[in-house]
Parts: sequence; structure tokens; C-alpha cells
Amino acid sequence: MLINHYSTVDTKGGAALAARRLHRALCEAGAASTLYVREKLGQEAGVERVPPLQENRFLHRLRRLTRGHRPVPTYTFNLDERPRISIDRFLATHAEGAPTVSVIHWVDDFLDIASIRRLIDHFRGPLVWMIHDLEPLTGGCHYSFGCQKYLTECGACPQLGSADPHDRANRNWRRRRDLLADQKICFIAPTSWGEARIRESSLFGQARIARIPLPIDSRIFRPYARQVARDLLHLPAAAPVLLCGASYVDDPRKGMRELVRALHLLSPEKCGDLHILLVGLNGEGWSRELPWPVHYLGEVFDPLLMALAYQSADIFLCPSLADSGPMMIPESLLCGTPVVAFPTGGAPDWIEHGVNGYLARFGDAADFAAGIELLLTLDREIVARSARSSVEDLHRPDLIARQHLQLYRELLNSDAEHD
Repeated sequence: MLINHYSTVDTKGGAALAARRLHRALCEAGAASTLYVREKLGQEAGVERVPPLQENRFLHRLRRLTRGHRPVPTYTFNLDERPRISIDRFLATHAEGAPTVSVIHWVDDFLDIASIRRLIDHFRGPLVWMIHDLEPLTGGCHYSFGCQKYLTECGACPQLGSADPHDRANRNWRRRRDLLADQKICFIAPTSWGEARIRESSLFGQARIARIPLPIDSRIFRPYARQVARDLLHLPAAAPVLLCGASYVDDPRKGMRELVRALHLLSPEKCGDLHILLVGLNGEGWSRELPWPVHYLGEVFDPLLMALAYQSADIFLCPSLADSGPMMIPESLLCGTPVVAFPTGGAPDWIEHGVNGYLARFGDAADFAAGIELLLTLDREIVARSARSSVEDLHRPDLIARQHLQLYRELLNSDAEHD
């Protein structure tokens, strides 16, 4: 059995990290796994770049100009444009042979709907689609921000600023329906949020769903001597430290505006001499808005450095307003650090209110601040044990790999029975 993963990149963003971790877990379990990407930035074994599209200079310049006038930023909406890879050259080097499982991750600017159908037709094996956000179920949006048109049929898309019921979102939705909705696709939902979104989907509500968490290496993300971690990161030894951040700090759905309001509401009498540890890209501007001293680490790729950040903090703050995870919550809990979050994405799966963290009312900065103040008063050792034990076995890479391989075998056997 061969396992082919597809992800636009191998290092940037939560979905890319999840794809790489799953690929690594499967390799460590002895599986023949390869992660195919459009853009390879790291050096991990088994990650291969798909051949780029060969164009003459005129077409290449025209494509670049067209991309420069997109109606929406790519992080909110997938326009399903022609991919910048040569799918023909890729498939030509992968002749039919051993049974192949195709696993789709986040594939904007890498695989369009037609390319995914070509993978199905070429490999004639199971297609497994990881739900990292809403995009596989919609006419293009990664998060709907309250719009529920994908429950019926996309069109007149708010993110496109469109009043046309037959706009690009509708065309994408219909293309997805025509090319993929009748195919045997198994969706993997890492959280209850993802599972609920698939079940209510107008396109794939009847598809098979497997609930399997994402793998996290608990040998890296584990409790550690807080004072040593703070010393390594040049943080104050005695002051309360609050960690916050995201891959892209300035992404509006990550809730930094709500976090800033919450931090301004904290009582100095209750919280003492607070310090903020901020991680992620584009955080400099937010650093100046925070009312407490800020230690800005910038973009963090090294998991050991990220683990030190969790281990040094008293609380991890996760104000995400729209998210499928984020995986920073279980990473923090594995390090014994409680979490304050809004009840979005996977947060309700991981956080036991008042035990290993605090679930604030959605978008309520005052309640978020109350959660911070409450957790700072709880016994640190008891909370740390509760945090670690709540997720310790949930994300073990060896267990996750075993669940995936069992699912893949079932899917392959099912296909063989129907041939």
C-alpha cells in the first residue's frame, strides 16, 4: 500500500504542519508514505515537489498579472484556478501498480477540483480528505464567517462581494458537485467541529466520515521546568507570563482585537506584573497595542522552541473566532499549560471549563479576561496535571498512525469487493 499526501507547502501554516506530522507518523509506523507539495521549504525526508507548470514567458507574465488582481485574498477563499503544477507530468511518473491511497490536505494553488478528480481516476484507490477548514465543503471559502449558503448551494457570495446567485462561488460549488460528489470519498474530521460541518454539507453530507485526531509528538510537547524554560527565553522568573499567538497574528479570524480588549480589562491588583509572550508572523504592530510588557519571538518553526514557549507560560491565550483547531491548544495542554479560549473549532473538545482551562463566551472580551484572572488563582501543579492528562493519549502519533492505516485497509478492501 502506497500513501500519497498532497499539501500546498510543507512548513507554513497549521494545515501544512498537520500534513507533515501525519506523514512522519505513518513513516515511523513503517508505511510507504510520501508528502507531495507545490512548494518545498523544509528538508524532511519523503517530501517531494510536484513538477511545476512549464509555460512560455508570455503566458507566465499574463498569469502573474492575473493573480495580482484577484478579487479576494487567498487565505479566505480558494478561487479554484488552474494549478501551477504539471499534473500530466506528475501522473506520468506514477504508473498504476501498488494500491494507492490519496490523502488531500490544504491544496490552494496546488490542486484544483479537476486535478483532484484526475487523481481519483488515475490511482483508482481511496481518496481521503482531511478537514482542516470548510473549503472542501463550499464554493471556495475556508471559513464562512456566519454565511450558511454552503448548506444548500453557494452563490451571491459575501466574501466575493457578489449579489449574483451564479457567481464564481456557485460555479465552484457546481463543479465540485459534478466532479466529486458522486465519488467514494472518506473525510477525516480531527475535531467534532469538522465532523459536524461535513454532516451538514450539501455536497458530502452522506459521505463516510472518520473521526481521527491529528498527531502531536508528546516527547517534545511535555511539561518541563518552567524556570529553565523562562531562563532560556530570557523571561522574568517570577512574573505571570501569558502566551498568545498564531501562524499569522494579523489574521482577523485569530481574534487579536478581542484579546487586546481583554488584556486591557485585566486588573493589575489581581494579575500582578504580567508579561506577554507573543509568537507568530506579523506581530510587531500588535505588540505596541498590548498594555503589558511584550516579548515577541516572531515566527517559530522549531517545535522545541515552541514547546519552550508553552512550558514557560502560566496560561496560553487562544481568542480564535473561526478555526478548525487550532492545534496550539492541545500542544499547550500537553506541556501542562492551561488555555483560555472561545468555544470555536476544537476548543470544546479539549478544554474542560475550570479544570484545564476556561471557555469564554464567544467574542466576549470581559469573560475572556475573567478566565485569565481565574486561572491565575488556581493551584498551578493541579491544573498542569489536569491539562496534560486530558490530551495525553489523544494525539499520540503511533496510535494516530495505527488508526489511519486501519482505515486505509478498510477502504482498499471495500474498493476490491466492489471491483
